[in-house]
Formats: sequence, structure tokens, C-alpha cells
Amino acid sequence: MTTQARPRTTSAPMARGRALVRDLSTTPASRDEPRIVFDTRPAYDFLVSLMVDFTPEVLPEDAAWLEASRASLSDGLKRDLRRTLGHDDGKIAAGMALVPLVVDDERVRTAADVVALAGRATVPQLISLTCEMEHVPAASTLAERAVAGDAGATAQLVALFPDATRPGVERLLSDPEGELRALRRVLRAWRERFETVEARVAKMGERDAAARRTELADLSTAEAVERVTGGVRFGAEPGLRRVILAPTYFGRPYNFLFGAQDWRMFAYPIADASLDGDPDAVPSATVRLFKALGDDSRLRILRHLSDGDLYLTEIAERMGLSKPTVSHHMIILRAAGLVTVTETGGLTYYTLRRERLAEATPDLQRLLGA
Repeated sequence: MTTQARPRTTSAPMARGRALVRDLSTTPASRDEPRIVFDTRPAYDFLVSLMVDFTPEVLPEDAAWLEASRASLSDGLKRDLRRTLGHDDGKIAAGMALVPLVVDDERVRTAADVVALAGRATVPQLISLTCEMEHVPAASTLAERAVAGDAGATAQLVALFPDATRPGVERLLSDPEGELRALRRVLRAWRERFETVEARVAKMGERDAAARRTELADLSTAEAVERVTGGVRFGAEPGLRRVILAPTYFGRPYNFLFGAQDWRMFAYPIADASLDGDPDAVPSATVRLFKALGDDSRLRILRHLSDGDLYLTEIAERMGLSKPTVSHHMIILRAAGLVTVTETGGLTYYTLRRERLAEATPDLQRLLGA
């Protein structure tokens, strides 16, 4: 998948204090453009490392850490994880509502802070934020009645959500206190594991944000988002004040998208250049690029896109393939930065990123020292 979460990572303890937010408000923009900020808190990676349902592109020692840490959870905690932050049914789960709480409280920086935040969170708060993230215009009284156990209000509220996310919302409303307890259990358990890598992950995020700040200094908001995410197009909406760019390690190579009434957050993948590890290693971005190009169907898709933007259905019709198959190819092409994805009016269309194609030969030349 190109995006996750609609929505659509033994060291010395980190210093506490104000969140590491780098403001790009000096970027040339119209007054109507939302302000861009970089937010490097490892609290986001802590949550993302629990949400991923794929093997992230991380350093070998961290891939081993993630696998061992997941395996070390008890069966009960694994059920709690799938229930509150996983992908058993709909994309909505109680734990995802923690993201806007983290965004709004700059004191929440670390895994320990997230655990404390979950301890303070209330069921009405999580349900309200869930509605806001999914852009469900539910009256507050309807949510309050649903929390109080009103079956009719619950049915009305669930019906407002898209089909794919209804099961998770229904579960949250049917047993809200149970969901909250399960969320707290899995966060406490994961904190013990995540704290062993937290400081190093935080430093990589800070390094990436510092480099990006220079890279994006002269770009508009839309250009900055597309550059950082590797091809996600952003269109400002009325009332949107902030675009938050949060570097994540355990989400690589994908973007996690979150939003609320006046902000959108792109939890984007940390670049290869910002990682610790062997400087002579082949960059993951280069491997993704040539893997994406090494397939007949994907090359045909790129050829079709060279004639103009296409919707997923149009690509499937031209290719004579099923939409799930085309979607799989688009995930790989997006991860390689070869296409731009734009969501508008509930539809998604794709655009060829010609500049990334132009980088293929220089990437290979750099790798081979040619």
C-alpha cells in the first residue's frame, strides 16, 4: 500500500521538554496556504511501529528487533494489538485516535508519554476524534448517545462511516471501555520494547528533518508535500492551517496520512541518507526503483501514464487486469517514487513522475561509480 491509516517508529533516556518542531513558515507561499511544520517526536514512530502490517525497510538489526518484539508478545497482547491498532477488519481502531491527541499536545514526545496519554484518554474523546479523522459530520449528541449505550444512535453513527471502516467503528462503540483497556495494555507492553531503540530512531528523524528543511526551503506547500512523500499530491482545503511533516522510520517506505479539522499530517519515510548503518550499502530507494522497473506489467502501466493521468479503473481496463492486481502494481510504483497519487472526490488518479524516471540512470551511475 502507498499510504496507511486514512487516516487513509539500550539507550540513554531522551531529554524532556518542548517537542522538536521545525517551522517552515518562511517558505514562500500565499497567505491562504497552510503553514508547514516538521514534527520529529518519536511518539509517532512508537505508534507507527505498532500499526504496520508489512515488513518495513529498516536496518537489519531493527528488522530483527521488530520481528523478535512482535513474537515476544503473549497471545492475549497480540489480540489486543490487532483489536486496537491492527488490521483485522476496518482501518479504524481505537488506537489511531491517539495520533491527533499527540499532535495537539507538544509535551507528548516519547513512548512513555504516549502510554501516559492513553491513560488519560476517555472513550468519548476517542470516538469524537475517530469521527473527525474520518470526516464524519456526526452531531456530538449522536456520539454521546452511542457511548451511553443507545443502540439506535450507534446504528446511525456507524452508518455514516464508509463500508470498509464500519466494522472497527462498530466494535469501538459496542465495547468502548474494553477497547480502551486493550489499547492501554498493548501500549504498556510495547513501550518496554520500543525504549531500547527509541533514542537512535529519534536521532535519525531529527537528521532527516534537518536535511529536508534545507531541501524544501524554496518550495510551495504542495511541492514540499510531494517531494517529501515521494509523490502524494496535496490540495489545501478551506480552514486548513497546518501541514505537519513527521519523519518515520518504521513506516518506510510508505506514508501514513492523518488529519483533523484544521491540520493534515504526512508521516513520511525517513530517507536513506538519514539512516545509521553501512555507508556503502545499496540505498533502498535505488533497489525499489529498479525492482519496480523490472516487470513487464509495470512498464506497460508507465507507458500508459506517459499519455496522461489515469484512474485505477482506467488502467485496469487498458491492461486487461483486475483492479486488485493493478492496485498491487501501483503500490510498488508509488513506493519507488515513479507515480504521483491524487485523491479527489472519493476517486484516485495517478500521474507519471518523469523526474524520477530521469534519475534512474544517475542512480545507477552513482552506485557503480561510473
